[in-house]
Amino acid sequence: MNDFIAMSCPSCGGQLQVRKDLQKYFCMYCGSELVLKQDSEGVFSTMQTRDLQASAKLKEIQFSVTAMELLKSQVSEVENQIKTIRTTFLEYYEKIYTGSFNHRYVSDYEKEKRLPLKLQDVYAANYLNWGTYLQHNISGYTTADELMEFYQYIQQPRYKRDKYLTTLIGIFEPLPPLVEQLRQKKTQLNHMLEQAINQ
Repeated sequence: MNDFIAMSCPSCGGQLQVRKDLQKYFCMYCGSELVLKQDSEGVFSTMQTRDLQASAKLKEIQFSVTAMELLKSQVSEVENQIKTIRTTFLEYYEKIYTGSFNHRYVSDYEKEKRLPLKLQDVYAANYLNWGTYLQHNISGYTTADELMEFYQYIQQPRYKRDKYLTTLIGIFEPLPPLVEQLRQKKTQLNHMLEQAINQ
C-alpha cells in the first residue's frame, strides 16, 4: 500500500487512493483532471489542471508584459535617435541661415506644405537661445514623418547646387531606416496591446 497516497480531490472533496508514480489522473467521483506534485520536502499534493492552466496563463501574461516593455524601450530608443538627427539638422540650420540667403529648398518646402511658420522666422525670433529652443515643436520639422518628408523634398535635382545641401543630406541619411523601424515597432506594439485587450 506504500505505492499509494490518500488524497482528497480539490474539486469535489472525494477521497482518493493515488499511485505515487502517476503524474496525472482523474477523480473517480467528479471526473476532474488532476496533477500530482511533490514539494521540496517530499509531501505530495494534487492540483487541478485548470489551476495549472491559470498559472500558465499568468506566465503568458507576464511574458507579454515583459515583451511590451522591451518593445516600448526599443521604440523610445529609435525616437531618441530620430530626435538627435532633428537636433543636428536644426543646429546646422543656423549655419545655413547665417551663411546663405539662398536656401530656397526650405522656403519651397514650407510653401508646398503650407506651414504656418517659416523656419527662418522661428530662428530669427529665437536665435539668442536657439540651442535650448530646439526642444520645442516646430511645425513641419518635428515628427519622424515630417522630417522624412523634408529629407525627401530636399533631394530634388533642382537644389543640388546649394553648397550646404550635401552636408544636410548627410545629416538625414540615417533617417529612412529609423523611420521604418519606428513604424514596425509601433505596429507590433499596437498589435500586442490589441491582443492583450481581447484576451
